[in-house]
Amino acid sequence: MPGKRGELKHDSMKASKPTATFRVLHTADWHLGKLLGDNSREVEHVRFLEWLLGAIAEHQVDLLIIAGDVFDSANPPQTAVTQYYSFLSRLRRAGDCQVVVVAGNHDSPAHLEAPREILKPLGVEVIGFWPEDPAQACIALPGRQNPALIVAAVPFLRDRDLRVGAAGQSATEIQQELTRGIRERYASASLAARELAPDSVPLLATGHLTVTGCTSAESEREIHIGGLGAVGSDAFPEAFAYVALGHLHRPQKAGREIIRYSGSPIPLSFGEAGDHKEVRLVDFAGGKLQAQTALSVPVFRPLIRLATRHAELKQTLEQFAPPASDLPAWLEIAVEDPVPGENLYEIARDCAAGRNYEVLRVVASRTQPLAGPALGEKASFEEAADLLSNPAQIFSLRLDQEPGLTPEDREQLVLAFTELRHLHQERQRSADAPAVS
Repeated sequence: MPGKRGELKHDSMKASKPTATFRVLHTADWHLGKLLGDNSREVEHVRFLEWLLGAIAEHQVDLLIIAGDVFDSANPPQTAVTQYYSFLSRLRRAGDCQVVVVAGNHDSPAHLEAPREILKPLGVEVIGFWPEDPAQACIALPGRQNPALIVAAVPFLRDRDLRVGAAGQSATEIQQELTRGIRERYASASLAARELAPDSVPLLATGHLTVTGCTSAESEREIHIGGLGAVGSDAFPEAFAYVALGHLHRPQKAGREIIRYSGSPIPLSFGEAGDHKEVRLVDFAGGKLQAQTALSVPVFRPLIRLATRHAELKQTLEQFAPPASDLPAWLEIAVEDPVPGENLYEIARDCAAGRNYEVLRVVASRTQPLAGPALGEKASFEEAADLLSNPAQIFSLRLDQEPGLTPEDREQLVLAFTELRHLHQERQRSADAPAVS
């Protein structure tokens, strides 16, 4: 049975690993260097990585997979880079667990791949870019002479990996090209992986993308223009015994039991405050997937959302008792009826002084509508706040103010806007990426 949240112990598949079993630990979305507002998550990541080292040793893991978004940005702070390499070094000194790392949409592929030839002798394989020859992304483990598993290490596939854009394409045409490109990459990866070993050796694929029908969280960044790159679970050939996915931060299956998001190991936003965090242990033996189970990740710092009214703010905070934790809980408070001009954050912070929690943010949660030509007369305060972080919605609402637009004109304008956003994001990522000499 899973251990209680917050306990530094490991559940299910205890150390008694069956004979002749190759055990994989599937993780993703570490987001080292992540901030919550202006607050560093470094301490939580330190504790997670310490816990992870213990879990790998206790459960006799043969292979650790990091399915993208190792870092939170293309140019991570030096503290995050140090955490990453320190972890890999300690893991190598602790035993023979190998590692496969693929880039996610937050990562710089060049940054990840820069030390790959140094890391390879340490048992760490890194795939940042999708190679022209899919065989270069296929890895026999523990080695080519005695493979127990073949990993098709597919990283985040960018638009340029999937299609060649053309002027005047509709959103439907772009979506078809993206999804077809993803399917073709996984089909070619499965063929290349199978060529490395006979049918008696199972295949595993990684991925960093969106599968339709899965649940997202508010901290995830759109990875293809307009969300057009989402695919169905049938995009992954049945030749793969397991598909280890990253990008969505909530652990879940993606259509089939063997296609899984491990989720992020710590809650990355208040939207994930109530989520259960886990990594996945996957056992291969006898040429096939034998078992898989969730391994609960402890809660190192609780994130909590509280809702209250203005008159009850002080009482709510005085009566609030956070879950037991070594690290102070972080709170986001939604006040239903704020008084204009009043500094609610300062009031909440004073109430929290000396307690085992910190108030990071106080937001207004109004029920009365806000009028305004850019937001629409029926937009609530919360909806207006959400719009500020969603340019696509703002653009859509602006188009609503142009009644003369035909559906075809609107589609072309939305497509142009999303393509410009995507180009801007790509240029930002390229500018952030370190130069490779």
